[in-house]
Amino acid sequence: MIRITGQTKDFNGAATGGEDNEALLMRRIADKDRKAFERLYYDYTPRIGNFLMKMLKKPELVDEAVNEAMLTAWQSAEGFDPAQGKLSTWLFGIAHNKALKLLERQRRHRLEQALEPEESGLGENDWDEVAAVSGQVDPNNPERTVLGWELGDILVWALEQLSPEHRAVLELAFTEHNSYQDIAAITGCPVNTVKTRMFHARKKLAGLLAKRGYSVNGFEEIG
Repeated sequence: MIRITGQTKDFNGAATGGEDNEALLMRRIADKDRKAFERLYYDYTPRIGNFLMKMLKKPELVDEAVNEAMLTAWQSAEGFDPAQGKLSTWLFGIAHNKALKLLERQRRHRLEQALEPEESGLGENDWDEVAAVSGQVDPNNPERTVLGWELGDILVWALEQLSPEHRAVLELAFTEHNSYQDIAAITGCPVNTVKTRMFHARKKLAGLLAKRGYSVNGFEEIG
């Protein structure tokens, strides 16, 4: 798994970081500086891709969402205001919205298929089996394998039982180390809604893990 340190490099190759550098980078992108955009792309797409994989679960959907998010960043760079928050928060917010739209598109597609079972070649009694199989995780998925090494198979299983909204707040808090305020900006929800989702996500996660003899005591409260 690719790790991002949070630093970027200036255009002479020197390591730099901080809000001033982010603002400079985005001003250059707003001026359609392709080298600046390449820097943004290679610095942030691994993190965004890892986050979206946990929401979308399919590499082809992740690629689509990442590309759409970065295209939006290129087209709307002038809309980034460092006074309103970090660059990572702005980018993750764009990516989160793209992922939700893809999930809704997938949901509508599944609904359309369910409404026309005669075209599928499956009998009425076959649909429950199809639904059960579709909810399983592909054991050959390398992303899941890496997550298993890091979090443990049981925790991965439990996270996958949560809704996208609940899973997103957990991932943004404990993997990306975002505050409630950052998560609210990313997901477009009030801070109190984020706190409510976090409460219910932790509660459901605790219940799922308790059934397997585990606990979530290691998930400390965030600020």
